[in-house]
Amino acid sequence: MDIECIVPNYNGGSLIKQNIPGVVSCSKIKRVTVIDDASTDDSLSLIRREAPDVRLVARDQNGGFSAAVNDGIRAAESDLILLLNNDVEVTAGFLDEILPVFADDTVFAVCPRIILPKLGGIDEGAKTAFWHHGMLYTDQNQGVEKVHPILYTTGCAAVYRRSMLQELGGFDDAYSPFYWEDADLGYRAWKRGWKSLYHPGGLVYHQHSASISKLDTGRTDRIKARNSLFFIWRNIEDRSMLSDHRRWLPLVLAERLRRRDGAFVAGWREAFARRDEAKAARERDSRHRVLGDREIFEQVGIPVR
Repeated sequence: MDIECIVPNYNGGSLIKQNIPGVVSCSKIKRVTVIDDASTDDSLSLIRREAPDVRLVARDQNGGFSAAVNDGIRAAESDLILLLNNDVEVTAGFLDEILPVFADDTVFAVCPRIILPKLGGIDEGAKTAFWHHGMLYTDQNQGVEKVHPILYTTGCAAVYRRSMLQELGGFDDAYSPFYWEDADLGYRAWKRGWKSLYHPGGLVYHQHSASISKLDTGRTDRIKARNSLFFIWRNIEDRSMLSDHRRWLPLVLAERLRRRDGAFVAGWREAFARRDEAKAARERDSRHRVLGDREIFEQVGIPVR
């Protein structure tokens, strides 16, 4: 199966210069495309100078992660798509054990071992979550040494089956500019019975949130809160889980207010203003549902409590 690589970029020219040579040198990758999301630094000139073999697509307006990646997906031609952040360093042979997994037609995406050197070497590849007091909190398991089902593959480094990406409509722009769009994509795939897997046989290194970390923390915390709530309202259909969410959300908000967590409250307001949009998207997806919410959680080992 052919594979090509898509790298979204926003003001990360120096990261591209540092990490793209390892991607270009990978013999298994047919083509590398950098989608520049209207950078305001010298990314375009640097990429043209330092990576002449890379296809460069320059967006006129900044649209965030989903919009940039979706442009790459629409332009792709290969069976598989490797999605990499510009702050990810690949290792030799990291695709060798991952690609054969796609012989299983039900596999949607595969995530390698993703080591975060700046966070003590933790692995963010084996994505999981837990449902507590009507809220979903994402996490990652450590020390996983076998191929294992996961809730979703993190958008910073994962291989996707292009045909399934297209059927899902790519990443949902509703989560723009960033956060939770990869969880949403993986969950919508699980609804259709399409698996996301973690494979420890591949290895990459991630300089975590090298671009996002430059932004105001109040803004990023607000977006995280907004999108975490939007995810629940867009995806969860299980009646008891939704009842649990409705019962606990006022108490969660009250606690956040007590702690003067204005970012979470502002995020809730933004999500609430778009609740009809979330409901309409959920109803559209429901037509394709094969697995229920509790079945998905059971598949990936997430307790509901």
